[in-house]
Amino acid sequence: MDAIIFPGQGAQYQGMGKDLYDNFPALRDFYSKASEILGMDISRLCFSGSSEDLKRTSNQQLTILVTSLAAYEVFKEKKKDIRFLSGLSLGEYTCLYPAQALDLKNLLLVVKERALAMEEAASLVPSTMFALLGAERAFIEERSKREGFYIANINSSGQIVISLDNKDKDRLKNLFFNLGVKVVELDVSGGFHSPLMAPAKARLRKVLDSIEFHDALVPIVSNYTASAHTSARDIKYNLLEQLTSPVLWKNCVEFMVRSGVNTFYEVGPSKVLRGLIRKINPVSQVVNIEKKEDLDSLAV
Repeated sequence: MDAIIFPGQGAQYQGMGKDLYDNFPALRDFYSKASEILGMDISRLCFSGSSEDLKRTSNQQLTILVTSLAAYEVFKEKKKDIRFLSGLSLGEYTCLYPAQALDLKNLLLVVKERALAMEEAASLVPSTMFALLGAERAFIEERSKREGFYIANINSSGQIVISLDNKDKDRLKNLFFNLGVKVVELDVSGGFHSPLMAPAKARLRKVLDSIEFHDALVPIVSNYTASAHTSARDIKYNLLEQLTSPVLWKNCVEFMVRSGVNTFYEVGPSKVLRGLIRKINPVSQVVNIEKKEDLDSLAV
């Protein structure tokens, strides 16, 4: 049994998607259509945008989304029997297109507004995210209540991401150092998936309420519930709650494995999810779909 998974923020790199664009002429129309909808040259940003351009939340989410969708466009005819769709944070939005819960235009516009809302919320309260390596979830949850930070991602058994106010950075770095927990500050512009994003949630709610969602043709495994949903109402609700709640990626993968999934197709830039799944369930197979050679290597 197979599942398609899509990456989230942090998967971007300069030139992503260019290999597929050069080798599959049909994608030129796809990128052209996406650029027209967004009112910007998204292919130029993906292929030649600087690292600073791609770091900006409003650009990063759209470039990863479009690159992932382009990869899906050339992959979908190769693999039609998919049990679940899922993705990390932004990647859950990417699922809406293959699930036919939203068409391309509405999906691009929703993610554009989501990214702008998150960028704006981050500017109101300067914040960041730390990846904590080697700490148990219960231990971090107990500390979060006392130290004033938020759990943002449960990525794997040994990797938990937290969101925090910038003013607490030095204090918390010292705290975790003394507790023997390795800290890696993420290259992001805000403390996502936490109450710090409350202003963005209010703006996103208006956008989601203005668009008609359809029931998903393939179940989407939600970051918020770590279970599968097809109802348009549930999908919309989960996407909204995801903004201020932890991304339960480890639980999502475990749910799909328990449900019989043994092969995950990571569709989009980089191999971030492959690394996490190897830690969550080492026996699962992860196949990356990012370049022409990946598609050529698939069994017909």
